[in-house]
Amino acid sequence: MNYEITTNHISELTSSNQDQKLCILSILSIVFIPAAYVFVAVVFFDNLINKNIKIKMNNKTYILVYAFISIGLISSEFKVISTIYAILMMLCLYSYQIFNYSIGIDNIKKLRILIFQVSFIIFLFGFLQYFNPIFIMPSKWVDISSYNLSKRIYSTFFNPNVFGFYINFIILLALEDLDIKKYNLNTLVFICGLACLILTFSRSSWISLILALSVVSLFNKKYIKYALLISLVIIISDTLLKTGRSNISKVVEDSSFLYRLEIWKTSIKIIKDHFINGIGFGTLNKYVAAYSDIVSTKIEHSHNLYIQIFVETGVLGFSIFIIFLMIILKKFKQRLLSKDNKIWITAFAVFAMTMIHSLVDSVALTPQIMMILSIYTGTLNSIKDH
Repeated sequence: MNYEITTNHISELTSSNQDQKLCILSILSIVFIPAAYVFVAVVFFDNLINKNIKIKMNNKTYILVYAFISIGLISSEFKVISTIYAILMMLCLYSYQIFNYSIGIDNIKKLRILIFQVSFIIFLFGFLQYFNPIFIMPSKWVDISSYNLSKRIYSTFFNPNVFGFYINFIILLALEDLDIKKYNLNTLVFICGLACLILTFSRSSWISLILALSVVSLFNKKYIKYALLISLVIIISDTLLKTGRSNISKVVEDSSFLYRLEIWKTSIKIIKDHFINGIGFGTLNKYVAAYSDIVSTKIEHSHNLYIQIFVETGVLGFSIFIIFLMIILKKFKQRLLSKDNKIWITAFAVFAMTMIHSLVDSVALTPQIMMILSIYTGTLNSIKDH
């Protein structure tokens, strides 16, 4: 592998060894995320030592990324914590670059199949969790006083809401070429993914998927059919399981929702006192005690991506985030209006699902999802470049 990262060009020497690295990173990001970050770091330092990487600071998008990361690091009073988060973000950026400049258009379909195969195994592991009689779910993941629920699966994603987000991502990829009448890998992944999605009992994942499908139905009417189908399956399944998670009237009484409201109020108080540059990455739990007697000091995020970014990086970082959104939407406008827009409809569905899900969670900033989305966006950008 031999890169020269510049604004205009990256020279590329493809090899079977490079293809193996792409496959390994894709698998590790799904199966065991700590190993994925270690693997990316090893690849980075290996190429740095062998002088295979040249980075020039004249790409406006990268400059914005570096500025955003710098704000979240410099503003922190807890440098060790924020440095770890900053390193993870830089490794995600490098993962994006690897896939953007190395995957090759011919290997994208192979990678898609590989991800579906790994996802199927991950879904099976989720089923094993649910039917395992000794599997115990942390009590913080459900309000047992409001719901008849004792288990929520998370497979290799450490949290049901994070797993639900990933399932949504895979379902959207599968729907791109789904023919429900054909029993193939696409159909298998869709059916198993939907079953696992139900067993996460993640309402934010349910709602964000259905709404995202409704949005992209503006570009392809087939998606409204899937939105209705998935809605029906979720409601029927939840009714049969008698959990009550699909009952909207219970939301206002749900302790998890009320707790989110308290977290949002606390986060806004913190924002008022750190408006310009925020408190730094990963340090919310260091501040909550001074602003709330209700929110636990073990809290890791604000349960809202937009509030989270504002808390950690202030108005400076949030402004960069808004600029990114504008850049992304501009690119989508160009791609969605093209004739061969199937893959971009899927990409827009993933984007819409992420933005909707982020209203009640900060899943997109968790290390595992951040890495997976970096790989996906890098792959998308490689399609554009080819």
